Amino acid sequence: MRLNNTNNMTPIIFLTFANDPDAHLALLKEESRRLYGALEELDRKEYLKLIREESAQVKDIFASFTKNKDRIAIFHYAGHAAGTQLNLEGGSGNAEGLAQLLGQQEGLQLVFLNGCSTKGQVQTLLAAGVPAVIATAVPIEDRKAMEFSQQFYEALANRRTIEQAFKMAQAYLETKFSKSVEVVMRDASWVGAAVQDNSMDMPWGIYVQEARKTEILSWKLPFFRPVGLPQDMIQYIGSSFTANRYIVLVLDEMCKYNPDIYAQMVEKRGEETIKKDSKHFPWLVIENFPWPIGSQIRLLRFYDKPNVERLEHLVSTYLITSQLLYYILVSDLWEQSRGTIHDAKWPQLEQQKAAFTNFDFLGQIPALYNQITGVGMPFIGELEMLATDLQNAESPLSKAHTFLEKMRKELQTNPPTADLDKLCLRTEQAVSIVLRAAAFLARYRLLTVRNVSINRPRFEPLAYELDMGPLNATQGTGLNLYQDQEYRRKENYSDSSSIILVSNEKHLDKSLNLSPFIIDKNTFVKVKKSETTEQDRLAHIFLMGWEEEDRLTYLAVDHSFFHALDNEDDQIHTNMTQEDFTEGRNLKEDDFGDDFGLDFGLDTDTGSDDSPKVFQLLYDQYLLCKNDLTQ
Repeated sequence: MRLNNTNNMTPIIFLTFANDPDAHLALLKEESRRLYGALEELDRKEYLKLIREESAQVKDIFASFTKNKDRIAIFHYAGHAAGTQLNLEGGSGNAEGLAQLLGQQEGLQLVFLNGCSTKGQVQTLLAAGVPAVIATAVPIEDRKAMEFSQQFYEALANRRTIEQAFKMAQAYLETKFSKSVEVVMRDASWVGAAVQDNSMDMPWGIYVQEARKTEILSWKLPFFRPVGLPQDMIQYIGSSFTANRYIVLVLDEMCKYNPDIYAQMVEKRGEETIKKDSKHFPWLVIENFPWPIGSQIRLLRFYDKPNVERLEHLVSTYLITSQLLYYILVSDLWEQSRGTIHDAKWPQLEQQKAAFTNFDFLGQIPALYNQITGVGMPFIGELEMLATDLQNAESPLSKAHTFLEKMRKELQTNPPTADLDKLCLRTEQAVSIVLRAAAFLARYRLLTVRNVSINRPRFEPLAYELDMGPLNATQGTGLNLYQDQEYRRKENYSDSSSIILVSNEKHLDKSLNLSPFIIDKNTFVKVKKSETTEQDRLAHIFLMGWEEEDRLTYLAVDHSFFHALDNEDDQIHTNMTQEDFTEGRNLKEDDFGDDFGLDFGLDTDTGSDDSPKVFQLLYDQYLLCKNDLTQ
């Protein structure tokens, strides 16, 4: 299901491959498959369009450029080549003629010539007007060529710039391969003799027109569609809701990052598109945000009257959203900073309850994002726009942030009593602006990973079985683990006992670990099999709160932020033992003060001092993070 015809706005990546029956490249088909796999999700979501020619001829290339005038952003060639030609199927392609064609394409950003010794074509291409060329100075080995291009396009697909993607692919090959005897080459004149490449360690180079160097090297693939909901759908939502109207309208922004959402809002009847009952639309917002945010929006459906309770839950939605974004960035900063010399400052987490209660999470994001870009490439490139908007005092996001922080302080000190209907409406609008800024999370998945097992039956390929499940809300409150064993089997793995963020569940090796900042309590609380209940199989999500007396306190997201602050049932801490849970206690009895002067006779037999601390791993990770970020 498509929102609108946006084909004339989406850029095209044109992948071409050509083999030679007399000098067959065995991995050329595999390169085609891998590059398609790296980009297919962006193609499916209509962020870009893929064209793939696996037996490319001169006429195919010219026909595609003619049909898609000025829309092809990247032209990729893989196969045998030399300094003046590409060995296309049905005959060679002359470099000068191809350069004239490519130079006429206004939308073209990059030509990637993944064959041997293609550097000889670079000056011709640049002189013809091509902005940037990736080419090789020497013969390249077939497997390295495939690995290099795969890493380059996977990096592009994950919001890296052309320059960043090139450096990542370069670093990958330098890490994986050492100098070795080359066996299968992409040299058009190579006839089978083994070649030792001593001329240079990394044959690929990137060549850019000097006048456009900054612009081209910073170019990225689009990460959202320029069109959200059709105008008639926006009006339909506006007429369907009173309370939460602006929250539901966040779908307009979410659909830019995940067009699958729109397919759930309509149904096709022949040639006609029919809108579904709007009562389901709030759940689409809830289900397509990670559970910490979705749980707060779910509560807003029960607090729909203009009163202080609704104000509290609106502001709570803002705070939990801000916390999640903040902890994603802290996790990313830690990941990027490990083993790197840097001047990052430790984020302000070692604070007591009073400081935590008033901490401006959203306001810290620009500085955190800048710190990450100073040491590496952010896991979520979309946060760049959010950070930029927050630094612009005139942006809607910056104004909403200022208003919501003011409202937060009022609720804590002097809750308003007058004009609550107008105040609730204005607060909802402000919260919706923050949610729109976080709408990119609709293209990511939050997963709980409780355990990872190696699985390798005899004569079968190695696989990993993950005890895992998605952390997105449904119409109930339960978050179950995947039960399908086939789905739990993966080719790669992630960190265990963690909550991770991924853009694609098929590629768990490309994930961001959010431990110890966001946790699934039931991952750490072990119970006997005979005592396992349905509740134990559910996820129970907590966000890090404050550090005090050598322990961390975490707050559940089941209720509002303010409720969790004041209710111990919504809190856990890292000094809790296994017995605390076995006996049904969230906090140790010592935390409640004296026992009215009566000795109940339980202290000598509990053995609490010897009971293991179930969250010790989290506190250890927290201390390690502090140490790494203050070196």
